Amino acid sequence: MLKAQVLLVDDDLELLDVTRLLMHQTNPDFDIVIAESVQKALEMLEKEKFDVIIADYLMSDSTGLDLLEALRASGDDIGFIIWTGHSSEDVVIKALNLGANHYVVKGADIKEQFKQIQNTVSKIVARKIEYQPKMIPQEVAGEFIHKLSHDVIGILQNIMGYTTLLHEEFDRSYLEGIGRLTKKLNARMKTAVSAIDSGELNEKS
Repeated sequence: MLKAQVLLVDDDLELLDVTRLLMHQTNPDFDIVIAESVQKALEMLEKEKFDVIIADYLMSDSTGLDLLEALRASGDDIGFIIWTGHSSEDVVIKALNLGANHYVVKGADIKEQFKQIQNTVSKIVARKIEYQPKMIPQEVAGEFIHKLSHDVIGILQNIMGYTTLLHEEFDRSYLEGIGRLTKKLNARMKTAVSAIDSGELNEKS
């Protein structure tokens, strides 16, 4: 199972405790942290990293949508699930427009709710891992840059040599030489970019 850091935001303290217990029993790999208000959630988000937030819609100090809007306005694309007893269509539409990943309505079937929440959290974390850029090991990156720099500097020095000769006397072969070298430089840079884009450097680690 995928591990996930989950922040649960609700002003119902009893519900928070029960939910944390049940979610942990449902999936022990979910590390559940609770916040009893939007303000508390924002304070915790400044200190800790979370994969997903599950927030009630209506709370005493604010709403889950206010929290979502604040995060999206700051450029934070953290996974977000609205979990609430308010099934208003306007609220659902606004939540989705603000970038919520899912909307779960509180109801009698608690098992179904936790199933929806667990599946959504797992999908969010899996997607995050899938699109996370792979880090190129420093040793591989250093070797790649060293080779690239050596090749580029060598080509540029040859171009500079041709330009020096052109200052002294005109010869069409000098221009042809510069043309060949610029094509060679262009091809070398394309090869370098292709190696990065294809993940070839990661395969060497």
